[in-house]
Amino acid sequence: MVVESDIIPVDITQPELNQAIDVAKRVSANLKDRSNLHGRDSLERFNNTLMGELAETMVLKWFRMNNKFAESTVDKTADAPDSGHDLRVKRQSNGEVVYCSVKSSLAFSRTPERFIEQDHLASTRKEVKEINIQVHFWLTLYPQGKVSRITVPCLRQSAIIGWFIGKNLTFTGKCYDHEGRERPDEFLKQGESMKSLLPFLQNKS
Repeated sequence: MVVESDIIPVDITQPELNQAIDVAKRVSANLKDRSNLHGRDSLERFNNTLMGELAETMVLKWFRMNNKFAESTVDKTADAPDSGHDLRVKRQSNGEVVYCSVKSSLAFSRTPERFIEQDHLASTRKEVKEINIQVHFWLTLYPQGKVSRITVPCLRQSAIIGWFIGKNLTFTGKCYDHEGRERPDEFLKQGESMKSLLPFLQNKS
């Protein structure tokens, strides 16, 4: 089970942010939206793509900070990299390559405690890999006290939430709100903490 204390913020440097922006500009300019996705204009498409790039950067950096082998499977120099933000890691037991899917979501007017209870892994059945990792960004639209509003995605309100084993996810035809995309039945709270993943992964050589 995942609780708020399990989520992991990751510091992103300015060069890392700049690189993610450069990749997002290239990818979003060539990206064709799925037929079952709501219509997006160019700014929304760029913002969604940037969040995805940052989510991958966060997870990749966190793996490496914990001395684990991890690398991106996406060609960042291509004009139109594959959709999704997948990484490869290796099993500690036998060195076998395992693929990770990293998904990003944006929550508004809700604290991490609430969206962990209410939200699902942002993946469809076809996108599920053996390891599936969720990253969330969250807004603060109606702050209490002297807290400032946060009305656009920001790094200080972002974190790696947790992970799911692909074979344990169930799909029974339920869709994301206002979209025709099928989602997993499980809530984020039913996932596993990221720290629980580390013992199963091979260290960097």
